[in-house]
Amino acid sequence: MKAVIIDRYGPPEVLTVADLDVPRPGPGQILVRVAAAAVNPVDLAVRRGDIPSPVLPAVVGWDVSGTVVEAGPDTTRFREGDRVIAARSPFADGAGVTAEYVALDESLAAHAPENVRLEDAAAMPLAALTAEQALGRLTADFRGRLLVSGAAGAVGGHLVQLAALRGWRPAGLARASDAPTVAELGAAEVFSDADTPGPGAYDAVIDAAGRPETIAAVRDGGRYISLTPFAVPEAERSVDVEIYGVRTGGVMLDTLARHVEAGKLTLRVAHVLPFEEAPKAHALLEAGGTRGKVLLTPGS
Repeated sequence: MKAVIIDRYGPPEVLTVADLDVPRPGPGQILVRVAAAAVNPVDLAVRRGDIPSPVLPAVVGWDVSGTVVEAGPDTTRFREGDRVIAARSPFADGAGVTAEYVALDESLAAHAPENVRLEDAAAMPLAALTAEQALGRLTADFRGRLLVSGAAGAVGGHLVQLAALRGWRPAGLARASDAPTVAELGAAEVFSDADTPGPGAYDAVIDAAGRPETIAAVRDGGRYISLTPFAVPEAERSVDVEIYGVRTGGVMLDTLARHVEAGKLTLRVAHVLPFEEAPKAHALLEAGGTRGKVLLTPGS
């Protein structure tokens, strides 16, 4: 089978397509024929060596959508023919999901939303899980005043939508050209670098763009949650600063997929490219300004 791998660290050109054996599903696992795998910022960091892979060569990628072709022993939730989505970390063994077939623990998977193309559903897992879990970190003293930095991005866009679903009136920080999109996602206010939010105006900031200066927008004693561990501010004014990393799991992902089916959560796809153009996919995301996910597909 085809799989996108790295055997060394470096620029996008280190990504190559290799021929690997099709994995076999073990107990509690499903074998999935991949429709698409998404490219995420964490994949860029692994490729560059900022987050080293435990082994090389390594298959890249966390987000996947596809169809179950075989269920291993002791599986209970899925059967052959089911459309599924999942996010799986490759940090333990270098086994990413950008391959024609992947064997997944069924606990990581969810039924894909029925109202979107299966390819497009790969845009959802990691970004939606990260956003939902970050919102869940807001404590009881949170009064609903939330600023999302990077509100036009994949995670930021999910943050805005999911916060609005909770009945809050989130504000977004994004490029001025992205203001209409962020407003459509549910932001009550949209700020840009030319029109920044006032100091101390929010109970919490969730930073999905590496903008540590946005801590100034948090009230004294409020919350600052960073989703970008390489750009974290020093704590000040009793603001609680937290770096949050996603936890993958199928139960929460299933709930989020049902939000998509109900029209409460919108998935955005910017580019769909074949595995062979993985270097281009990484370069597009690395260049910035991509609004929607970049997906890689195995082709026919």
